[in-house]
Amino acid sequence: MTGFTGTYHDGQTSSARPVRMRVADGLLYLESDDLATAFPLAAVRLEPRLGDLPRRLDLPGGASCLVSPEFELPGPADVPVRMERWVNELEVRWAPALVAAVALLVILWGSIVYGVPAAAKVVAQRMNPAVERQMGAQALATLDRFALQPSALPEARRQVLTNRFAALVKAAGPDADFTLQFRSSAAIGPNAFALPGGTVVLLDELEKTAQHDDEIVAVLAHEIGHLTGRHTMRHVLQTSVAGVLVAAVVGDVLSLSSYAAALPAFLLEARYSRAFELEADRVGFTLMDATGVDRAHFVRFLTRMEKEHGSSVPGFLSTHPRADERTREAER
Repeated sequence: MTGFTGTYHDGQTSSARPVRMRVADGLLYLESDDLATAFPLAAVRLEPRLGDLPRRLDLPGGASCLVSPEFELPGPADVPVRMERWVNELEVRWAPALVAAVALLVILWGSIVYGVPAAAKVVAQRMNPAVERQMGAQALATLDRFALQPSALPEARRQVLTNRFAALVKAAGPDADFTLQFRSSAAIGPNAFALPGGTVVLLDELEKTAQHDDEIVAVLAHEIGHLTGRHTMRHVLQTSVAGVLVAAVVGDVLSLSSYAAALPAFLLEARYSRAFELEADRVGFTLMDATGVDRAHFVRFLTRMEKEHGSSVPGFLSTHPRADERTREAER
């Protein structure tokens, strides 16, 4: 190896000096007008190539030397070295780099759109029910502190709705174990939402807005659809895994606990995906059919709320499918 020069740093001071470099008898010699030193090749480490950037030689004692990207230590052209050269060739050519970047984005997009939802569904279905119940209880406790107040509905009224809810749960199957909770929130408005672990929360404002008890029952049936589909847990898992995938690519991995902490806000917005909403609709329609509730009550309630609130549809209605699309589902 002849004809190479470098910039030497002794590791003790900030000074740098140009040096000539040569190899002989298993030693790397660095020479200048006021320096003559040598290091065993076995103790020298050359960092991998990175495009056209200078490469660093790590030397014993904390010293280093910056060399040109073409510099190589003598030795057999083994597989790692050949692979490194091949990677460097790809890095310095924009076309392969562009293809690789596009391929990475396609893989990332496919993983998030198809792989993550499928994996989240499997994980949610196999999750320990006790863990889900604990998450739901913690979320409700947080909401009680910051967003919800006790229900003002008379006990007799709550019992009537609880009985109607129990009929839906019975129709959902022998394994269904869901409970109904009552709360109030003028700030949130007409709303009902499903918590992980099997609890549906009904707000007084929705009870007052409904023009018929069967409209309330239709909403509760829809929320049971979210419970049977484990939609809340699947959404949290999808958001967490997708966030980790993106963060891993951009180099900023976040703590999964931040997603769990965001659960109360998600529950208030109830922005499930279109697929989740339509799936919950279908389950809800089946439960309505089984308990003698006309599907038209759900459709009328949705339509009336859309007309009254426009684009600012509250609560569980602020989702992707509009009333006309869900009407078509109800008529099937």
